[in-house]
Parts: sequence; C-alpha cells; structure tokens
Amino acid sequence: MSKFTQRRPKAFWTIFLVIILCLTAVLAAGSAGAEPAVVPLLLLDPAAPVVNVGSTVDVDMRLDDILDVYGVELNLTFDPAIVQVTGGSLTPMTCPQPDFVSADSGADNIAGTIKYAATQLNPTPACDGGVVATINFECIAEGESPVTFGSTIVSNRNGLEIVHNVQNGTVQCEEAVIDIIGEVALQSWPVPTGVEVTLYDTGGIADGPVVVGADGKFTLKATDESETYRVVASYPRYLDAEASGISGTGGYVIDLGLVTLRAGDINGDGVIDLLDLTALGGNYGKSSPQGWVP
Repeated sequence: MSKFTQRRPKAFWTIFLVIILCLTAVLAAGSAGAEPAVVPLLLLDPAAPVVNVGSTVDVDMRLDDILDVYGVELNLTFDPAIVQVTGGSLTPMTCPQPDFVSADSGADNIAGTIKYAATQLNPTPACDGGVVATINFECIAEGESPVTFGSTIVSNRNGLEIVHNVQNGTVQCEEAVIDIIGEVALQSWPVPTGVEVTLYDTGGIADGPVVVGADGKFTLKATDESETYRVVASYPRYLDAEASGISGTGGYVIDLGLVTLRAGDINGDGVIDLLDLTALGGNYGKSSPQGWVP
C-alpha cells in the first residue's frame, strides 16, 4: 500500500536558512570582537623619572589588572653607583596589606639589590591591585640606573601563583643645573659682539667665559645649589659689569636682565678717571690702526 508523504513548504526552508545565517553572523561577530584576556602587570610608577643629583624620587611598585592578591615576593636590581635607596628600606603599601613582612625585606646599597616579601593574614580580604610598596631613590651621581625586576611571585589566598608580566624602569640622574641668562650692551656702540661673560663661584671660574654675539644674549650654567655665584661681563676699554649673590635650585632660570658696559676705561684699571682722560686727550684725532699711548 502506498503511503502519502507530507512535504514541507518552501517558505519553511527559506526561514530556516535565514535563521542559520543570522546565527552564524552573530557568532562570527562576537568572536571577532572578543577582547583577549588581560594579563596582570607588575610595574614601576613612574617608569622613567628624571631627577637632579642630590634629590630623591618615590617610585611605586604597582599591580594592575589583577584580582585576589594575597602575597608577593619581589626582587629587583639597580645601579648603586648612580642611585641609593634612602635608609635602605622600602615603605609597604596596600596590595597586599603588610600584615606580615619578611624580615629580609629592604635594599642593599652596596650590591644594588632590593627584596620585598609580604602577605596578608586572615581575615584580611584579598586586594584587587594597587601599590605594593614604595622605593625612595636618591641620585648620588650623574647617569642612568636601570631598575629591573628579577624573580617575582604573586599569589592568591590559596597559595596559588598568579601569572603576570613585569615592566622594568630607569632612574635618570642629571646635574642640578641653574640656567643664568642675561643681555649685555656697549655704551655708544651699536653691537656688543665680543663681550665676555664669565660665571664665578667661591673656587674660581664655574662656567665660561661666553663670548656674546650681536644680540648680546648669554646663558651660563651653575650646577651647585649650595654655592653663591657672581657674573662678570667685560670688554677692552669698558668698565666691567658684575652681578653677585646669585643662587638657586636646579631647574630654575635666573634672568639678570640687560646691563650696559660704560665706555672710557682706557688703561683697564677698573675706574674711569683723569688717567683715562689724559690718555684719550693724548691720542685725540688719531685713527686706527695706530696704537694707544700708553
């Protein structure tokens, strides 16, 4: 006996195909737009500070993009010829809470090593990132010190290690430069080209002499914040000009403004008097290249 078979209408297959295509498109779009898992990061902040020699900077060891932190053990190295850890110790911070800090945590300023190990204690709740500890570096010489993580362990409250990346840093130490700027002019002469400007400290010449150009501007650099400086501008047959009692802090700019050198010190003895007038009178009417008398 033959049987009848029921055939599905074409509209059914069309709708079915559309649904399949839509689901495929949605899944593909979701897969393409999915963000990769973020790996926790142990880093130094700031990563590359620039500091004057003789000054200090705080550098945080920080955990980012991380959950359920309960303990850490960190080892770092630095260049002890460039920087030192102030007091040889670190300041514990909040992630993890320093409920228990290892007795050997601290810095060796001879070997250039830092160690920090700490864990929270129950019932302190786990932390989800933040500053682990702060290092206070002092610049003792000019140069650049890498600050590099060695072995590092970050764990959760069950003693399981949390996989993480590290980001190293540097501390750049520079001389504490004080820029001293100014401008000179010559009385009755259109351009001051050739004027010499010199910076002195208590031990002698600290910078210069700088020979100015037609614009008369100069820049001198002082590097000792404990010193008191003076600046002298000089030119043959003109009185010197001097600015004294100059001091400041590295990074500062001290503007001495404009000074005009007075003409007439013919014999160069630092004073304009009858001797200069006599020498001028005795040579009145002469022209170069004849020499002056005396």
